[in-house]
Amino acid sequence: MKLIPFIPPRIDWLTSISLVLLLSTAASAQPGGDSPSLAYRAAMAKAVRAAAKQVLPSVVTIEIIGASGQKTGEVEQDAPTSGVIVDQDGYILASSIVVRRPAASMLVILPDGSRHAAKVISKDTHRDLVLLKIDAKTELVPLELSSEVAMTVGQTTVAVGRYGDGSSPMVSRGVLSATGRLDGIAIQTDARVAPSFYGGPLVDLYGNVLGILIPAVSKGGAEDSTSWYDSGIAFAIPSNVIASKLDRLKTGEDIRKGLIGIVSKSRDPYQDETTIAAVRVRSPAEAAGILAGDEVMEVAGQPVRRQLDIRQALGSFDAGEKVQLKLRRDGNPIDVEVTLAETIPPLQPQRFGIIAREEIGAAEKDPNRVIVDVVIPDSPASDLVQTGDVITKLGKADVNDIETLRRLALSTAPDVTVTLTIERDGNDQKIDVTPQSIAGDVPSDVPTSWKRTEEDDQTEWVTQKIQLPDSANDAAFLAPKAGDEEQTQLQLGLMIMLLNPGQDSPAEVLEKWSVSARESGVVICAIAPEDAKRWLPKEMEIVAKFATAVLKKAAIDPAAVSITTPGALAAGKAGAADSMALAVAVSQSSTFFGVAVSAETRPPAMRLSENSPSAALQLLIPIKSEDELPGWAAAVEKAGYPIVRGGEIQESTLLQWTRLLQAI
Repeated sequence: MKLIPFIPPRIDWLTSISLVLLLSTAASAQPGGDSPSLAYRAAMAKAVRAAAKQVLPSVVTIEIIGASGQKTGEVEQDAPTSGVIVDQDGYILASSIVVRRPAASMLVILPDGSRHAAKVISKDTHRDLVLLKIDAKTELVPLELSSEVAMTVGQTTVAVGRYGDGSSPMVSRGVLSATGRLDGIAIQTDARVAPSFYGGPLVDLYGNVLGILIPAVSKGGAEDSTSWYDSGIAFAIPSNVIASKLDRLKTGEDIRKGLIGIVSKSRDPYQDETTIAAVRVRSPAEAAGILAGDEVMEVAGQPVRRQLDIRQALGSFDAGEKVQLKLRRDGNPIDVEVTLAETIPPLQPQRFGIIAREEIGAAEKDPNRVIVDVVIPDSPASDLVQTGDVITKLGKADVNDIETLRRLALSTAPDVTVTLTIERDGNDQKIDVTPQSIAGDVPSDVPTSWKRTEEDDQTEWVTQKIQLPDSANDAAFLAPKAGDEEQTQLQLGLMIMLLNPGQDSPAEVLEKWSVSARESGVVICAIAPEDAKRWLPKEMEIVAKFATAVLKKAAIDPAAVSITTPGALAAGKAGAADSMALAVAVSQSSTFFGVAVSAETRPPAMRLSENSPSAALQLLIPIKSEDELPGWAAAVEKAGYPIVRGGEIQESTLLQWTRLLQAI
């Protein structure tokens, strides 16, 4: 469904508020399930008008003049947005939407209709806020940002903004639906807001300012931070937080999110597990002496028991701030103080060239064992590690599961030799290995045990339709016939192929891959868009659900899962599927370890989060040299995503690369 920005008619704002309230589906029902009475609606409308009236003298309109560059969202900067006066000296707080693209000038329209040129004083990139300043001769009415505002989930909220040359007031009512959102920095409301509301206040029914509305979505929620406008999900930065940061912003100091540099052991943020699998090189965590294997017990005095708890507790801290951590190391509690950093050197994922399996301990207290199953030809480990070796340590960190080994390897510093402790023939040995960057040319060879022909492997592969209950997408997958999976020597790979609108049906496409898929040991799932003309943002999560469903139908290694398109092949052309594949891979990083697309792909309009060792995504492009890299590749590399050069990519190359994603 195409999102159409709502432009309010120029009518009396008191009347418009009443109309909004009367039409709102969010109106509370009276006891017994009866519809709200006319008296109730009138009383609520009166309360909302009173609340909005208290803050409207401080709400301004902001116009961008002569913006240049590519828009990063369907509605971004198509219309004026809002801001609030926070100081009589002319300081205006706005959302980051006003500085997303370079502009010739920026104008602030005060409630009296006067227009004033504004300049950017500072930015809080952590919270999507910008501080502006105007030189106004008229008396300004600052918004009161209280350091103590009571907030209760379920209470009524009122979003306030202005629109257009006449600075017409805009009001939307909802409830406070959550606190501590966006890694602990924001509150959430179900008030329906358009981009014109961004930068405006969110207040309670007494006119107390709860927060300032920002353009944001939760991780993986949409292609762009403005995509949830008018959806019933909106975020605001709490008033007390803004009050505590305002003086810093007035000095011209930019505020950025604080980074620590720890890598979680578990891929599931909701699992009861706080063990640190790895520590990023040259990070605040490394400087503070935090080690792989440490368990986090408290963050800033707050007990934690899941990785999500750690992320939430750290999320509200800025770069340069100190945080106290209580850790457990070797069974003993220790206290550590960490000074968070603005940046950490981007991840440069490394690997040794082995494929391992995890053997469960013989007894309840026995640790699991990580055993080498395959050594990749011409890899750093090829002349040093042998099949059957048990890896017990990487550096000083104990290794008793594959995920820990993978994250330790991915986080290893480039060109730095590390020590692997292995058990071979009952004896402990130490092996010095220099890992290799995943970025570069696609591996030219695969393990001998993987090279199978139709004569070698009698497993029958069949194409089957697959459907999801909440999806209308046409999809099919090619995999070993049920019951034949055990004939494969090792776990298979999985390649999700997104088709361009109007392309052949998934089943027809898979017919062309039947031989190469079986020889490579890679299950293929082809998915067509629900709409015959385009892919929709809502399908990002659906694609990941298809991958999860297929993972349950065959013996697939969950780390050998890629997403690709026909455009990734040598003879392919970029299409809508390529942009969608990139968006899916980045937003659904817990599912995909690799994405292959055309070098001519038009990058999707979305924020590129930093690549993480907990879900290190690599990008395969059909190019032969760095000179052929697309313009958007620089941003991808800066965010820590390794780019693999595939050259003239054939079916076999794409499938072998997919299966090798499981290599450590």
